[in-house]
Amino acid sequence: MTEQARAAVAPAVDRAGVHPPPRAAAWLLLILLSGQAMANIDTAVANVAAPSIRADLGTSAGDLTLVVTGYVLLYALTLVTGARLAARLGVRRAFLGGLALFTTASLLCGLAPGTGALIAARLVQGVGAGLMVPSVLIGIHQWFPAERRGQAVGLYAATLSGSAALGQILGGVLVSADLLGSGWRAAFLINVPAGIAALTVGVRLLPRTVRTPAGPTAAAPEPPTGQDGLDLAGTALLAGSTLAAVLPLTLGPGLGRPWWIWAVLALTVPGLIAFARTERRVAERGGRPALDLRPLSLPAVRWALLAQAGTTLTYLSLLYLLALHLQQQLGLSPWQSGLVPLGWVLCFGITGPLLPRLPAALRRRLPVLGGLLLTLSYGALALLQAAGAARPAALAVVLCFGGLALGTTFSSLLTLLTLAVPPRYAADLSGSVNTIAQLAGVLGVAVFGTLYPALAGRRGVAHAPGTAFALTALGLAAVAALATLAAAQAVRRTD
Repeated sequence: MTEQARAAVAPAVDRAGVHPPPRAAAWLLLILLSGQAMANIDTAVANVAAPSIRADLGTSAGDLTLVVTGYVLLYALTLVTGARLAARLGVRRAFLGGLALFTTASLLCGLAPGTGALIAARLVQGVGAGLMVPSVLIGIHQWFPAERRGQAVGLYAATLSGSAALGQILGGVLVSADLLGSGWRAAFLINVPAGIAALTVGVRLLPRTVRTPAGPTAAAPEPPTGQDGLDLAGTALLAGSTLAAVLPLTLGPGLGRPWWIWAVLALTVPGLIAFARTERRVAERGGRPALDLRPLSLPAVRWALLAQAGTTLTYLSLLYLLALHLQQQLGLSPWQSGLVPLGWVLCFGITGPLLPRLPAALRRRLPVLGGLLLTLSYGALALLQAAGAARPAALAVVLCFGGLALGTTFSSLLTLLTLAVPPRYAADLSGSVNTIAQLAGVLGVAVFGTLYPALAGRRGVAHAPGTAFALTALGLAAVAALATLAAAQAVRRTD
């Protein structure tokens, strides 16, 4: 089978304008989606394994959030660069290079002797994921004709939802199983054999690019010089500004903290101003900015992106807080805590196929309706905790409604954005949505991941952990409410 697929793929893809036959394309898609799944699973795995990491390595609350947010942050900041590299070097080189880096970093995570080494390995792992993942959609675009592309995109969406759910289960099972005394380390080491297998098959099946007189590759021709170069200055400014905002929040700034934490936080504003000016100059010269800001001139786009950022912030924050609360305060095992938010992830995944079936008049109001339901879901979590009824089963039911609400908001806002932005900015919109959402998630985990343990550890306060969870849930409800207001503005600007 492998030899047949390889024989079918190589000549078909290496000749410009020729798509591989369905069977060969299916093998290519399987390889690409395996990389996407590994990147998604590792976000969920780290959430579930966080309490075990803290107990084993004696990790502080701030460092523990860095273990989670460091991966997501570097993942987000590398996505645009990964897309540019895939366009210039070809899907094969970009994907396999990112996969090799991701697999190596996973090994380093599993062997990390201390917290610092684990954080460093997670940062490298995020870079590998960011270089690998953009090749998935680019490969789908190149290797699937229009009539088969919809099915490939559907499998891609299913992979996003399914891998997140698998990460919750797999992380809990591996940590609880304590294979050969490895504990939480198995959650990262499992990537090593999976990555080696994907690399082995990918080297054999993914098509090589071919030098032609018309350009460097027939499968992915290189754009003209200056039109698609890597915006290194913009990427560096975006990364530096984000780190300046996230790291002090992760370390927990306060009156007793060193002055330099506040100084680093203050660098965020001039850094973002310099970033915006740099991106404007790149665009004026006809280049491709790291993050194209021109679509933001449309009010509907600004409000919709703000709403997307707010809802994603609450989602990634909740997954992290749930793992801490369920294991440390309710005494659940890692595999049990991984099952509680499973309904959230699955309900999120089913909204995509369902929403297009609704009447058009109702679909236009879905961003607001989904946001309201999401706000109520977070409020219900706080009420359950305050009433002493925050049992795992009750939490799981509320989380199902939360996942349905988040999926409704996410899908409907994404549809709104694709209709509001001119087609020439489609690729930039995709990169902006993914990058902003990931960065918002990092910010949310940094803020709420610091707030929860601080409130839970207050002395002299009865039931402090339960109170901490209720207050943080209310905080998430407040953010969701603000995101709903932004979604309402986006809908109004498109009416």
